[in-house]
Amino acid sequence: MTAHSYRDTIGRRGLQPFLWTQFLGAFNDNLFKIVVSMLAVHAATEASTGGQLALVGVVFILPFLLFSGYAGQVADVYSKRRVLVVTKSLEIVAAALGLFAFMSGHLGLTYAVLFLIALQATFFSPAKYGILPEMLPDRDLSRANGILEMSTFVAIVAGTAIGGFMFERWHGRLWIVGIAVVAIAIAGTALSFRIPAVPPARPGARISLNPWREIGLGLERLRGSRVLSLTVLGISYFWFLGALLQLVMILFGTKTMGLDDWWTGVLTTFAAIGIAAGSLAAGRLSGDKVELGLAPIGSIGMGLFSIVLSRCGGSFMLAAISLTLVGFFGGLFAVPLNALLQQKSGDEEKGRLMATNNFVNMLAIAVASGALWLTRDIFGMRPEQILLVFGVLTLVASGYVLSVVPEFLVGIQAVETPPGKPGKSATRGANPQCPLRIEIIRCGIYHLRLGQRFDFPIYGGNFGS
Repeated sequence: MTAHSYRDTIGRRGLQPFLWTQFLGAFNDNLFKIVVSMLAVHAATEASTGGQLALVGVVFILPFLLFSGYAGQVADVYSKRRVLVVTKSLEIVAAALGLFAFMSGHLGLTYAVLFLIALQATFFSPAKYGILPEMLPDRDLSRANGILEMSTFVAIVAGTAIGGFMFERWHGRLWIVGIAVVAIAIAGTALSFRIPAVPPARPGARISLNPWREIGLGLERLRGSRVLSLTVLGISYFWFLGALLQLVMILFGTKTMGLDDWWTGVLTTFAAIGIAAGSLAAGRLSGDKVELGLAPIGSIGMGLFSIVLSRCGGSFMLAAISLTLVGFFGGLFAVPLNALLQQKSGDEEKGRLMATNNFVNMLAIAVASGALWLTRDIFGMRPEQILLVFGVLTLVASGYVLSVVPEFLVGIQAVETPPGKPGKSATRGANPQCPLRIEIIRCGIYHLRLGQRFDFPIYGGNFGS
């Protein structure tokens, strides 16, 4: 079998417009959010700064918690390409209202616009992740997800950094920022029209007025599938740890390392750089299949280097390297799980499961804020202690999952079966689809785990959902 490359995947019709559409959307969301956050800080008193920042976070998360059920239904009932185009068009409306809010100088109105932008992202997300397996063959899913995750985190870092710069430069003329946000929304919408058309998964189906029913059905589906439930929990833990790390690193940089705000911001960008590199590496190492064996390697690496990071308070360079490696292994961890969720979701339930995944992810992000409050304000833990605790917990959780689900050390795709022997997994020889480095690590741990059990294929197979 001929191995495919990133160049082959990027060359797929419509993929580049799709990637640029989502990149500009994530960039715009984070640019607007950081500007609103800084506006809130400047408008708040010293005693209420934390509360205003928390309010910004709540406003951004709330639409995902309230409307994910509707978003999943819409993504299933209508063509996902149509959903992407319509939601990008609504981004222009929200951006125009943002321009008016900046010109009026009304903080409450900027909060309302931030809510609308997050609402647009709520409906955009299930269609964004659900359309990939409809646009691409399975062999391109891992590489496409690697590019998608890489570009998303680059957009988050770039949007946050440029938004901060624009606020500092034009905080007295925020209408300039508003015009930029509108222009980016228009560019993203124009690109979305070049995304290839796909048929709706459930044409003519009725949309339930109760959004919680869809989330409930999604959660019930996850409970009935060990693979899917652990996949969503894994993705949600990635977002939990990422959100916690983002908050803790502010304290770690300013309190533990004694850095100013600028250098603390520079330090936190290394996590996103690592995630981007890890996402691309995951896509490349996966080859033409979903390489689930990368997930445990990624989770162990995240835990290990979180512990190392907790001991690097005296050196900016060591802290930056450790944080980059935490992000790198985070990319290895998240990409195969996202690809697996897309692959294992049924054609008529992709929108519902993506929306349920978003809902659980947002809960995890909210729990991260609670975890920081608990460890910092209630238990009085220092930032480096918080990093150490959650690094250890990540390692413990990784070990537990591997002890109960050894399938996570097996590639999700079966090797090609020889002609005339349908359904029989290969049990001898090298896996031609698995890079040698991953094969050695994965199979070594796998055999240590299974011992004398012979009911699993050595080189992977299609295990039950």
